[in-house]
Amino acid sequence: MDLTYPPEAEAFRKEIRTWLEDNLPDGWFDDGFELRGDERKQFNLDWVKKLQEGGWICASWPKEYGGKGLSVMENVVLNEEFARAGAPMRADFFGDTLVGPTILRWGTEEQKQQFLPQIMKGEIAWCQGFSEPNSGSDLASLKTSAVLDGDEWVINGQKVWTTQAQYADYIFLLARTDPAATKHKGISYLLVPMKQPGRIEVRPITQPDGSSEFNEVFFDNARCPRENVVGGVNNGWEVANTTLGFERGSSATTSYRRFERDARRRA
Repeated sequence: MDLTYPPEAEAFRKEIRTWLEDNLPDGWFDDGFELRGDERKQFNLDWVKKLQEGGWICASWPKEYGGKGLSVMENVVLNEEFARAGAPMRADFFGDTLVGPTILRWGTEEQKQQFLPQIMKGEIAWCQGFSEPNSGSDLASLKTSAVLDGDEWVINGQKVWTTQAQYADYIFLLARTDPAATKHKGISYLLVPMKQPGRIEVRPITQPDGSSEFNEVFFDNARCPRENVVGGVNNGWEVANTTLGFERGSSATTSYRRFERDARRRA
């Protein structure tokens, strides 16, 4: 197996590395360097602006939707170099890496025009509604339902282990839209607004360290527009597998480099 990169990928690697060296704070690559408190907060604000100016946010997206149109190989190299440098990508993993590319793959042009610019600009935050109390590894056994009522879907049920639900503007979720179909066939992939007081309740799950990154989410006649189905009614299983493919895509292939870097620092 040949694990070397083609010359054009290595040239792109050099471009990214140079950009990182020019834009990260002085001393970033020195042993023991660390940002604290207000300095760290200011870096996070400034860094997102620099990523936007450099075009590195959602860089694998097509140019017509604001990206650079990177190839798969270029996107891997991009993730590798950011990981080597310990430089953060933008924090909205659910929007940038999961639902955005899924909308690009399966969404209507109207959905792309509505949601992709907001994701690109960081104007909309997302969470993922797949797992349920009795539907984890057997996800297709999910019970959350969505019933069409005129021009809206009415959603009832519960999701669990929902990261960042307390901050999200939208949740991309799986719901059963045809209870008579076999369990993999009657599921749809919906984009649901989270700000529905009295209809959507978020309950934090407190971890042993006191943090509450995960949540339970309860839907009581929550609603979303009829057109917010991605990939067609009852095709949610296939669409969801696309999302999971992105979750385990180029960023996952290089995440080990961040662990490797941390391990070296602690050695």
